[in-house]
Amino acid sequence: MKLLTRTSLSYIFISGVVFLISGLIFYNLLHNIFKRQLDETLHEERLLIEQTINYSDSVPDFRQVFGHLIDVTILNAPQPKTGYIRDTLMYDNELGTFASFRHLFAENTSIRNKGYIINIYKPLRDSENLIAEIVISMTLVFLTLLFLLIIVNYFITRRVWIPFYRILHNLSKYEINLAIPLELVKTDIYEFNLLSQTLDKMSKKIRLDYLNLKEFNENAAHELQTPLAIIKSKLELLIQKENLDEMQLQLISAIFEATTRMSKLNQGLLLISKIENNQFRDLGEINLQMLLDKTTEHFEEMIDHRKISVSKNYQYDVRLNMNPALAEIFITNMVSNAIRHNIIQGRIDINVMQDYFSITNTGQMMKTDPRDLFERFRKSGNNPDSVGLGLSIVQKIANLYNMKVEYLYCDGLHTLKVSYI
Repeated sequence: MKLLTRTSLSYIFISGVVFLISGLIFYNLLHNIFKRQLDETLHEERLLIEQTINYSDSVPDFRQVFGHLIDVTILNAPQPKTGYIRDTLMYDNELGTFASFRHLFAENTSIRNKGYIINIYKPLRDSENLIAEIVISMTLVFLTLLFLLIIVNYFITRRVWIPFYRILHNLSKYEINLAIPLELVKTDIYEFNLLSQTLDKMSKKIRLDYLNLKEFNENAAHELQTPLAIIKSKLELLIQKENLDEMQLQLISAIFEATTRMSKLNQGLLLISKIENNQFRDLGEINLQMLLDKTTEHFEEMIDHRKISVSKNYQYDVRLNMNPALAEIFITNMVSNAIRHNIIQGRIDINVMQDYFSITNTGQMMKTDPRDLFERFRKSGNNPDSVGLGLSIVQKIANLYNMKVEYLYCDGLHTLKVSYI
């Protein structure tokens, strides 16, 4: 959920709660005001009736005077002074149903020493209708004001947050491997200026650390290759000497293999570092079928040596938009993996479909979890020629070009499937 939407919803919720509580308070106050005015009217009518009883010999029909039900009873005996006002339900002849009335009851003794009882019933429907109309009117006014306030608040807030969204946009375009500084957003809002300055400072520090790390990796890889090449060449010269016994040859061979493995490991780690740093930016159209044919030809001697049969099934002419060097490494690692982990007189099936291609090879059942194959230094067997980086490099290249790599195993067949659509 967007920040602006969350703010607007919170504003609407809080306003609704305040409106509900305020509405209830307003309704009660309005109801009490109308009741108090109605009670004052009833008291005034009671006083007029009592004056008429005290100073007149006859009692008129007060219903015709005041327009509602009034019942006056004159008694010969004195009555104690009592009275009350309360709500009651009575049958309303005009409505044909029971309705709410305000009932005033009073009894007392007149100056002529005669008791009297007064009952005044005044209907509440007019007051209730008036209260309802006032509440409805106030509700409509409040909802209109609330709607206008929400609209105004939305556009004001949206305008205020424009610098923030510009900062996010500039951050999304920023690439650490390009020598383009992070664009700052200048505004009159202190917090956004502080955010821009902090991000600019952080991006410069990250850029500097990235360049230092990149330089270190490149220098370390370059400097390591030279002594490794020297060691290998010296070992080759030692192996060619005729006066070496069997034990010395074994020791030299072991050192040579370790050096070769170290050289491969160094090259693999350097390649992964370059891929992660997005240093292969040049793109080109790669013919997948031609690249697969070229790669299998390079491994033809190894394939013949292990007596592996290769079958190809090209259903579609697939072109991939990739860096040519990375594409070659990508396919080479997959084909090499299928050969090295194959069995003698095994087979390799290469399939190219519309939305994926796969390389399937025979081989022993894996002893490791297939989900770990694409991690660094993970190997499916004890092959001394493997450094455990081949499939990790395949995964990195696939991620770079939004492709999905899957490992499948069924009936002794190992399959690497790459989906590119």
